[in-house]
Amino acid sequence: MAKRRTDEEFTTELTRLLSAEGISSMTIGEIAQRLHCSRRRIYEIAETKETLFVNVCRDVLTANLEKGYAAARHAPDPARAISAYLHATLNASGLSKAALTDLDMIESGRAVFDAYQLARVRGLESMIEAGVSQGLMAPHNPRLVSEAILGAAHRLRNQQFLQETGMKIGDAFSEFYEIILNGLLMRPGASEGRPSGPAH
Repeated sequence: MAKRRTDEEFTTELTRLLSAEGISSMTIGEIAQRLHCSRRRIYEIAETKETLFVNVCRDVLTANLEKGYAAARHAPDPARAISAYLHATLNASGLSKAALTDLDMIESGRAVFDAYQLARVRGLESMIEAGVSQGLMAPHNPRLVSEAILGAAHRLRNQQFLQETGMKIGDAFSEFYEIILNGLLMRPGASEGRPSGPAH
């Protein structure tokens, strides 16, 4: 008889499945079949597949935020902290397009994602404020800057945009960060040997 997986192992497999495929195309029975477990084991976690899915997505998004904060703490300065934070929290958020679509179809799912978006903005604002207070960044409104960065990040991940520009997502983010951190206008003597922005 096969050894029963630990709760941690089972949760990891469940998260991997639902993060990749969402739930619209699966019933509880099909989820159980894919995970080689009983329906009872799933119902021990949540009463419905929607609740199960939303809880999984919440955990994934929370983990992303924690990764972002951890990456920022190890950065040498606020500019690189912002880059590290964005890389961790904006990199597809750990959920596939199918999963994000399904999450948006559930009222409680939309609330979870809205809370995640708000937490991302607040975290980014605090880093911008730190950079301004240390004299490393120009004193612009932190909320304005954070909204602009998050809005652009959403657009830069769009596959149509990437195809039209012929850019890879990493290159697009790197160039955008260069613009945000160093501006559009050329400075005397800055055309050569100018340090590039932090890589995405």
